[in-house]
Amino acid sequence: MTNVKPTELNYDHYEMDKYDEDIVNSIPGHRELHTEIIKIVSKINSNPLILDLGVGTGLTTQVIAKNTENPHFILMDFSQKMLDGAKKKLKGFDCEFILGDYSTLDLPKEVDVVVSVIGFHHQGDDKNKEQMLKKIFDCLKKGGIFILGDLMTYEDKELSALNDAHHYHFLVEKAKDEKTLKEWAHHHKYLNPLSSWEKHIKWMKEIGFKTEIKFQKYNTFLILGKK
Repeated sequence: MTNVKPTELNYDHYEMDKYDEDIVNSIPGHRELHTEIIKIVSKINSNPLILDLGVGTGLTTQVIAKNTENPHFILMDFSQKMLDGAKKKLKGFDCEFILGDYSTLDLPKEVDVVVSVIGFHHQGDDKNKEQMLKKIFDCLKKGGIFILGDLMTYEDKELSALNDAHHYHFLVEKAKDEKTLKEWAHHHKYLNPLSSWEKHIKWMKEIGFKTEIKFQKYNTFLILGKK
């Protein structure tokens, strides 16, 4: 189950435009990660059913919508404010919006693509994440794909410390002011329970996914899973 409440996250008290700007400046490799997502979704057949878990303001969904042919989206988020922002951003696209914690919701079946970008780590401990990965696998059709872009750590403690340092340096470098830095540094230190990328790969393979790391920068990873 999700380890935070909407009110604990930075976006709940900001306008969507500010949140969109902040998230790009707070996640190392955010733009490059989405460039890789475009490469993946551009190869998808027309009329795909795409499930976005933790849609946020719709940034990732908008990128996918502009680079696929006739997609239908099912979009889940536990923040009404986020969904309201996504509805504005995705006006004109074929979207179904569902309010709720996706870890507790029934997921649709026979989905072509499941997407989770910068939110899966909020599934809490390792057991919850592994269970959620199984739930995602089960909702995909055979041949479907899971696009997981998220913050992860490393089994090697020195690499873990090094990449945490890089992450905080990125925050210091990109933050517009001390208030923004304080919020995002607090978020990363106290609200992000990161599991290692090695564990994610292990869990996904054991469940039945064929996996490939498509992008990595510091704590930011993009993993593609194929059913």
